[in-house]
Amino acid sequence: MTKIFKKLNLTSILFCFILSLAGCGDEKKQASLSTGLMKGQLAPDFTLKDLNGKELSLSAYRNKDAVYLVFWATWCPYCIRDIPRLKEIHSKYSIKGLKIISVNIAANDPMGRVMAFQKKYKLPYPILYDENNIVSRMYGIMGVPVSIIIDRKGIIQFRGYTLPKNVEQLFAQLL
Repeated sequence: MTKIFKKLNLTSILFCFILSLAGCGDEKKQASLSTGLMKGQLAPDFTLKDLNGKELSLSAYRNKDAVYLVFWATWCPYCIRDIPRLKEIHSKYSIKGLKIISVNIAANDPMGRVMAFQKKYKLPYPILYDENNIVSRMYGIMGVPVSIIIDRKGIIQFRGYTLPKNVEQLFAQLL
C-alpha cells in the first residue's frame, strides 16, 4: 500500500511539474493566447511589494508613464532568454517614460530564489512578488513569460508571450 501511495505521489508531482513547464511560453504559442485581459481593456490596478518590501501600485503610473508589465518565473527558460532584451528596453526607454514592472508569479519560486536571481542577473527594474497569485489570476496569466504593454491612460495596447517585431514603433507611439 505504501509503495502504491509513493508511486501515486511521485506521479502527481511529476504531472504538476510538467504542467508548470507547459505554460512557459514561446513564439509558437503566441496565437493561442486567449485568456485574461486583452488589448483595448483598462489594466486593473494592483499593489504588490517589491523584493525590499516596498509597495508599488500600477495606478502610480497612470496618466504619467507607459508601463511594460512582464509576468515571469526564475525556472522559465524563455524568461531567462528575454533578460538581455528587457535590460536593453529599460536602458533605452526608461528615460523616455516607459516603466518596466516585473511580476514574479511566485509559483515554485520562493522569495530567496527570486532575490538571488535578481542579484545574479543585475535586473535594473522593479521586481514585484505575487506571493498569493492574486495579480496573476486577475490578469489571467496561464504561462510565462507574458508581456503586457499599457499606455499612459492605463489601456492595454499589447499582450503576448513575446514582444511584437514592431515593438520599437509601439513604444514610439506610446512615448
